Amino acid sequence: MPKTIRELSEELGVSKTAITKFLTPEKRKLFANQIDNRLSISDEGVYVIRSHFSSKIKAKIDNQNDNQVVENKKLVVDFNNQLFTTLQAELAEKNKQIEKLQKNIDQQNVLLDQQQKLTLQVTQQLENYKEQIEFNDQQKNEKDTPQNSDTSEKKTKKHWWQF
Repeated sequence: MPKTIRELSEELGVSKTAITKFLTPEKRKLFANQIDNRLSISDEGVYVIRSHFSSKIKAKIDNQNDNQVVENKKLVVDFNNQLFTTLQAELAEKNKQIEKLQKNIDQQNVLLDQQQKLTLQVTQQLENYKEQIEFNDQQKNEKDTPQNSDTSEKKTKKHWWQF
């Protein structure tokens, strides 16, 4: 069924000017007829115009898709850059925390070493005191022992009737 330029432009989603420019004088002779001051395009002409503009529309859609893909890739790159920056900041913070923890561990090791040294000193002092006390006890016992031995000898010499 023949169509007008306006009907065809609405159907294809292109302007009337684009269709008019496509219809060169040679194509008008082949595909168009003038009816009541209107240009009517035959079915063959409609097919040719559709195929021409559908390929352009397809190319335009492909171009839009390509542009959209490029935009999406840019968004992904931006997102990845932001994520990378965030992760770098977190990593730097974690490194600082690790350094602080390492310093704390080193300090605790120093304190533990000091505590062990002090414990060893206290243990040695206690042993020295024990030895000293034992020595003093032995000396005291030695002093007490000769007197006790004399008295024990005297006691042994005494008889039961001598009190």
